[in-house]
Amino acid sequence: MIQRIQTVFLLASFCFLAPLFFVPSVELEAGGTFYYFDLTGLFLTGSEGVRTIDRQYPLMLFGVLICLLNIVTVFLYRRRTLQMRLCRYNIILIIGLVGVCLYIVRMSPHDAVYFHLPVVFPAIAVILHWLAFRGIRKDELKCTLSRLR
Repeated sequence: MIQRIQTVFLLASFCFLAPLFFVPSVELEAGGTFYYFDLTGLFLTGSEGVRTIDRQYPLMLFGVLICLLNIVTVFLYRRRTLQMRLCRYNIILIIGLVGVCLYIVRMSPHDAVYFHLPVVFPAIAVILHWLAFRGIRKDELKCTLSRLR
């Protein structure tokens, strides 16, 4: 299982997706006040500490679904066609997650938006899923050809 390169790609993808729950990826400035946004919601940081402004439970569940689907895909190494299908679904879900996050940031009142490094993590995860899909497809074609001989 771990000796296959696509498993490494899927685990690396999970490692890029998991920090999105804990690390703020977008900073919003509204009237001199700074708000931070991650997959769990919108937060205000000040002298009294971190205060939750808005919890995003649907977004949080969407992110958990993506991470769980990623882990499940790793353990389906004996069913390559299902593994390829789940990779494709996960790519679509990650792109949807990015779209929803951008919509939430766009609709929140702000004067300026500052993006942090975790903003590129979903793009890296999509690339890693695509590479895993290619590796799984290559293994499946190899097995199909060996059965035909």
